[in-house]
Amino acid sequence: MSKKLFCRKNIIFFCLFAAVIIFAVFFFAQDPDNEEYYNADIIIKNVTILTLNKRSEIINNGWIAIKGGKIIDLGNGKHNYMSRETIYAEGKIAMPGLVNTHSHVVMTLFRGADDNSNLADWIFNMSDYEKEISKDDAYYGALLGEMEMIRSGTTTFNDMYFFEEAIVDSVKKTGMRIVVDIPFSFEKDGLEIDKSFIKCNKNFSTISFSIAPNPLINFSKSELDEIKKVISENNLILHIHLEEGEDEKDRFIKNHGLTPLQMLTDSNLLDNKVVMAHGVNFTDDELKLISKYPDIGIALNPKTNFKLSGTTAPITKMMGYNLNLGVGTDGAGSSNSLDLFDQINFIAFAAGKCGSDGDYCENKNNIYPEKIIRMVTTDGAKILGLEKEIGSIEAGKKADIILVDFGKIELVPSYDIYSSLIYNTDGSDVTDSIIDGKIVMRNSKLVNLNKRDIANIIKKVNEVAERIKLTHPIRFANYSLSRGE
Repeated sequence: MSKKLFCRKNIIFFCLFAAVIIFAVFFFAQDPDNEEYYNADIIIKNVTILTLNKRSEIINNGWIAIKGGKIIDLGNGKHNYMSRETIYAEGKIAMPGLVNTHSHVVMTLFRGADDNSNLADWIFNMSDYEKEISKDDAYYGALLGEMEMIRSGTTTFNDMYFFEEAIVDSVKKTGMRIVVDIPFSFEKDGLEIDKSFIKCNKNFSTISFSIAPNPLINFSKSELDEIKKVISENNLILHIHLEEGEDEKDRFIKNHGLTPLQMLTDSNLLDNKVVMAHGVNFTDDELKLISKYPDIGIALNPKTNFKLSGTTAPITKMMGYNLNLGVGTDGAGSSNSLDLFDQINFIAFAAGKCGSDGDYCENKNNIYPEKIIRMVTTDGAKILGLEKEIGSIEAGKKADIILVDFGKIELVPSYDIYSSLIYNTDGSDVTDSIIDGKIVMRNSKLVNLNKRDIANIIKKVNEVAERIKLTHPIRFANYSLSRGE
């Protein structure tokens, strides 16, 4: 064989070998079973993105790339991301998941149990019913409430209730993000928090903690000093009811010689991250004082307050003091609904005239719709100390995102996205929900709970209701099921 022919054969062999290698590498790289093929977990495509970033940017025909629980990129036009799951969202709005800054999720168990009493009588009746429930009951009540919140667009809630272990078990099932209060008690050596509760749950990326001394009137100055110490040592949120009823100040002064706000001030608790729920009866001087503390947030509960007391917090006046305002649903036992769109719709119609020409005022009559949307997203996240993680759709933040179907009859036409969201939208318009980068609702169906789960939850909650009615027959004498009696 000539040297020339030998060289030619070697070249051909080398070329064929190289071609095989290149083909194999290319094939392996494109193999859908190969993890390296995917550079995103989820892509949301063809969607209008309401970012709620500092520029209030709205991206049309956009896409969002999600990986490892976070938003890694977003934009419009072409992209180079491949994902295991693609959500096609034509005609839909992607926006940050809603943040419920004050709730009692277990109180779905008492929805409709007392819709006619004033605040004082309602509290008395609820305390009677709460004696009837067990940890198991609380678990199913929490699941019911979380299902309702997910289906109506809420991804994070700040909860206050007993049976905290049952509540964290429920969020591990549904996938919701929660700020939960830590069980605590006062022993001989002072305040004792349940450290095992923290240890068992601190590694969950969707769980963070508060301490909730309620009702505040039951705590002495020395006990509040102890709470201050524990909050500072453990970097906790203080979550309290404040100024919910008309006679609250009078009762405080009678018991402690101070108003509730003075009690907190004297214990230096206002220096910490504080969520004050309700805030209906603050005076102008108190609002001015609160405005000096940047870490205080007020969780508005407009429907509960209007239902039980015939009034709501002075929202526009609070805005005039530049207070941090979020929105809560309270419990379903008082507000009946855990739909935050329902709450902000009430605010939009009932907030009253703007008290100034502040930059939140659209005119002398209305608050800017964007401001109200920010109350349940960016501002709510800030109040809970989560503004670096959630509240807007930006690269690097956790992927807590909901999709709202703007093709629904009640949302057509839409001249302004923000106005459509606060005036026209309700929870049923939410079709998809992603929390911590995981899909928890797809095409209006819950992912982590199947039909059998849901049926069992409803059955368990109805059993609790029947038990309460049997235990308190006089209160429910006029009750009858729709069986044709």
